[in-house]
Amino acid sequence: MRQIRVIILIVFFVVSVEASTYGVKLSSLEKTTALTNSFVEKELHPAKPIFPKRPLKPKVPKAKELTKGKYEKKSDFELRIQKEKTERIKHIKSMEKEYAQKVKQYNKEVKKLTDNFNNDLAKKRADVKSITLSAMQKAYVVVYGTPYLENSLKYDAENETFYGVIKSTKGDFSEKVSFRVPIENAPQFEENIKNVTPRLVFKYEDEKLILSEVTLKNSGATYSAALNSQNYKDKKIVVAINNGSLNLPASPLLSSSLDVSSADYAIGAINYSKDPEIAALQKKKYLLEKNVRDKKNSLARAKKLKVQREALEAQIALLQDTKGGVDDIGILLKKSQTQKIDKRKWLFIVAIENYEYTDPVAYSANSASRFKEVMQKRLGISENNTRILINTGATSGKISYRLEDMLAHVKKGDTIYFYYSGHGIPVPSQKNAPYLLAQDMSPKYVADDARFKLQNIYKSLSNSKATKVIAFVDSCFSGGTDNQALIKGVAATRIKAKKVTFDKKKMIVLSAGSGTQYSNKYDAKSNRLFSYYVMRGLIKNNTDLDRLYTYVKSNVQEKSYEMGASYEQVPVYDGNIKMGI
Repeated sequence: MRQIRVIILIVFFVVSVEASTYGVKLSSLEKTTALTNSFVEKELHPAKPIFPKRPLKPKVPKAKELTKGKYEKKSDFELRIQKEKTERIKHIKSMEKEYAQKVKQYNKEVKKLTDNFNNDLAKKRADVKSITLSAMQKAYVVVYGTPYLENSLKYDAENETFYGVIKSTKGDFSEKVSFRVPIENAPQFEENIKNVTPRLVFKYEDEKLILSEVTLKNSGATYSAALNSQNYKDKKIVVAINNGSLNLPASPLLSSSLDVSSADYAIGAINYSKDPEIAALQKKKYLLEKNVRDKKNSLARAKKLKVQREALEAQIALLQDTKGGVDDIGILLKKSQTQKIDKRKWLFIVAIENYEYTDPVAYSANSASRFKEVMQKRLGISENNTRILINTGATSGKISYRLEDMLAHVKKGDTIYFYYSGHGIPVPSQKNAPYLLAQDMSPKYVADDARFKLQNIYKSLSNSKATKVIAFVDSCFSGGTDNQALIKGVAATRIKAKKVTFDKKKMIVLSAGSGTQYSNKYDAKSNRLFSYYVMRGLIKNNTDLDRLYTYVKSNVQEKSYEMGASYEQVPVYDGNIKMGI
């Protein structure tokens, strides 16, 4: 069935203006719609960058076999062994250093290519209005061809005005126009009618493509024409751009491909009509004609629309499979109420998607950016009271400094909201004490910096002057994420992190998972699974923590179970659940 639907999609979007679907010939307006979709999709999805080759990990050379010589003293032999050990360690360290430099350079190039790609895509998204306008005008030219002035002019000598019809070389385009030509120039104008070049100018306003200007050029002179509303028949094109996300998630480091969400962007219906003033004059007539058309909808028309709908559904499904899911947080947030700014509220966000020395955490950057938008709108947190550190902005030094700086400004009666999305590392040598992993830290040496021990992070928050602290931690501390082990050598067993203590009267922590569970990504929405439902919950309810937790837990648990038994994720909380949000 999926293959059949894809074939329908290909037939539906074929550029040939004589194309038909299941024997049902498409009208000029429908051809224009299909071509516009095709042009917009092509413009909004540029070719992905070609990444450099991944550096090869060097193999450690086989150790030499040393044998004590027949005439060699034991002490001399032991010295030779020690010397060989020293040389070997030196050689391996040199290999490690050289490889680390290659990886760093590789990651730098990948990040640069990814950032350039995403910046280019962002510019295109911001300019989607003009892209749509250009695409529709291109499609009009393909379907309707070149406009020309029909050789059937009427001239009103009293008003020195010609009345005529502009048609096109293809399709069924036809517009009545009137234009003033001085009476002394009128005969020559009509004689040279074959040399008249009409020019149609469109503009895009309020989701409508409007024919805003018509000019006629003849023998070097240019005349402005007006659309003649008399006997005017309104036409409308509805262009339905697919609902797939136009966003492409940032490429993981040490990877040769981009993991694509088209996003979120969705362009709703774009209506094509004539100038609003003319449309207003024809409104009554248009509504009457529409009622007649609706009554005349035949079974064949219904089947044709069904084929078109299935084609679009197949396109959407195909895009979601190849480019990621639809991030709908922005759409949901737009419909929610904006809260008044409260200067007593503080927001601290840390999110690392691309690490310097370990695997990426998919969608962390996107979830953090969205989380900021949700918290600011739904809880009234100002930009001045917000600190957001993402990727290279979330190095160990920057996190430590920015947190310390914010806490110095917090006063009694204030509320702190803390959000973290990234790797959590249990340290076996410290009875699996959990640590947060900054962007420039290696999991192997995370214990070297006690500032990022989770116990110390929570202590600094709960010991601050704030009256209330609410933390959202989208990270597990079982040694991995997205069902992948992070700490090498523990793939077969997950680690249970040591419990962390803090002031539970003034602080609560909502965590992505419990026990030895991994935190999951949510491909269908281009977000982290836990973060996505926290944000949806805050959009629905911004006053009750208990209700928020119940909502997040039930939805995350259900979605993770659908992913498979090994992906099961049950959010937990620790602290004062009765505090207001």
